[in-house]
Amino acid sequence: MNNGLSTLQFQSLSASAQRPQSLLQGGTQDNGTFQYNGSPVVWPQVIYGDGGLSGFNAANDAVRFNTFTGQANDANFRNGDPDKWVIISAPILSSPEGAFFYPPIIADPHAAMAGSIFQGSFSVWRTQDWGGNQALLEANCPEFTTSATKAGCGDFVVIGNGVPSTQLSAAAWGSRPGGAVAWLTRTAQNTGTMWAATSAGRVFVTDNANAAAATVVWNRVDAGTNDPDRAISAIAVDPVNPHHAWISYNGYNVNTPARPGHVFEVTWSGAGPATWVDRSFNLPDFPITAIARDDVRGDLYAASDFGVMMLPAGTATWAVAGSGLPMVEVAGLTMISDQRILYAATHGRSAWRLQLP
Repeated sequence: MNNGLSTLQFQSLSASAQRPQSLLQGGTQDNGTFQYNGSPVVWPQVIYGDGGLSGFNAANDAVRFNTFTGQANDANFRNGDPDKWVIISAPILSSPEGAFFYPPIIADPHAAMAGSIFQGSFSVWRTQDWGGNQALLEANCPEFTTSATKAGCGDFVVIGNGVPSTQLSAAAWGSRPGGAVAWLTRTAQNTGTMWAATSAGRVFVTDNANAAAATVVWNRVDAGTNDPDRAISAIAVDPVNPHHAWISYNGYNVNTPARPGHVFEVTWSGAGPATWVDRSFNLPDFPITAIARDDVRGDLYAASDFGVMMLPAGTATWAVAGSGLPMVEVAGLTMISDQRILYAATHGRSAWRLQLP
């Protein structure tokens, strides 16, 4: 009776830079991480457990990472061989910091910095060699027989100069304290700029994300005027101007009546707060779970508990994006503009692809 009903609860989908149409990874609630090889019906499970976010090395898609829950991350240097996952997040797990159930984690999209992975807890953590030496990790940190906090299993370090704190959720930064890092994003057009956001509505930009860890400078850019003090769900950065982005918010306007809105266009001058322009227009008052931008046409795509909406460039009217997607929570969007593809990870109806115009 359920023939054709796909029910896996995907959290997100990551795509190979070399094969974005035929090689994906997707984490699923309680069912591990699966790999797409081009078949709509056969997705090998490459690792067990809870599947959160995943990623590929930008220069070599044989190298990838997966996440379980909290701060537990593994690396794989052998094309996702299920027996070759190694623990790389022991430094984060051993720290006093907390994190989301599925914390944000990204692979650096710039090929020149392809060894870098960034993870958000209270601080932003970074490795620049994919968690450590492959031979050492495979010999000492295999996933199936090693404690997740074993010393030497991973070389993540906190990035930030500590002014006023490396922890982006700390009270030392002033208003909107608490929560944890909710989103991280980089562009492939430079090796410096990265955006970070917290679940309390703080937004930060650094222009030297790949500098020596203790020299990374975070700049807080949320204005505190018309931008909501609600949880930020995603950020899409303009590849032409890394200080220009679109930000989506969870929650409802009723919780922040003085600061309504679900999608904002944000421009930072390089100093002080950024300028925030509400682009929610006719969006219903419901949480936006993800946002993506088609960098070829300038169209915006926003996900929610009910599907995906599109805002064509230069217009003020959101409409349903494409056709055929069930009414379902879309937990993540993955945009491949140059291939004209948008991937949607749904929480209950598996993975979908939209061919862009």
